[in-house]
Amino acid sequence: MKDFMKVRNIILSSLDCARLRDLLITARQFGAKPSMLLDTLEGELNRAAILPPEQIPPYVVTMNTCVRLVDIDTGKSMTYTLVFPSEADLEQGKLSILSDLGVAIIGFSIGNTVEQQFPEGIRSYKIDTIYFQPEAIKCYEM
Repeated sequence: MKDFMKVRNIILSSLDCARLRDLLITARQFGAKPSMLLDTLEGELNRAAILPPEQIPPYVVTMNTCVRLVDIDTGKSMTYTLVFPSEADLEQGKLSILSDLGVAIIGFSIGNTVEQQFPEGIRSYKIDTIYFQPEAIKCYEM
């Protein structure tokens, strides 16, 4: 993640935070993902403002949120639902939290821009729209 992201506040629900900490423990035990990605996710969890699920604003990306991202350079939009690794399927628009982009968007809000490093360079994405967020409909057990 880029340094500028470290100074911006992110918001997580206490349920998501607990589940993501459990996921980190499991992923580290099995060595399933690069440790740098896990360290980045852990850093996001450590710096997040943790709120009860019923206090999460409806404009924040949480687990199981369906979000539209817009590539700042090309204007191309993409829609993803942020999911746990067992549910990930990019062809169906299900983006794993244990991906660079998944870690980049968790806890950020509509209007925020995140950056992701690719072999060809850095890409910037604006969080444009949230189509669905579980907390907005008081669904806390997804």
